[in-house]
Amino acid sequence: RFPKPIGAAQFYYMDKFLLLACGPSVQLYLYHLDAQRDDLKRLQQKSRCRLAGKLQMTSAAEITCLSAANAFFSYVVLACGSDRSVEVFDLNAGCRAAGIPDVHTRAAHHVSQNQGSVFSTQGPDAYNLFLTSAMTDAIKLWDLRTLR
Repeated sequence: RFPKPIGAAQFYYMDKFLLLACGPSVQLYLYHLDAQRDDLKRLQQKSRCRLAGKLQMTSAAEITCLSAANAFFSYVVLACGSDRSVEVFDLNAGCRAAGIPDVHTRAAHHVSQNQGSVFSTQGPDAYNLFLTSAMTDAIKLWDLRTLR
């Protein structure tokens, strides 16, 4: 079903979708889990999943990691590629919103968006921040507004 191995997976948009990284594409799946309680009927597979959207990275051969806020409604998805770039996707518009080339000297292995905290309040500008890290580099803090 998938042409390449799944590199990253997570829930997205308050657990309404599954977000997968397969090769150079970000795939969005809508899913339904059957919660049948009857012992005989539970053996019949009624859970299903269907492709809702697919976006490609422009130059990377593989997506090494991806990040999307799941704790609140956000259309922003970040994907790090094997070519050391980070691409910002807007899933509301269904397109690539921005790209940052050469974020590290090696491909980033982790990206994380600020999702806030239940223990403290943050200003609205704090949600524009994200972190990337690579094996031989330090952690870098980025701002979505300036892409620096």
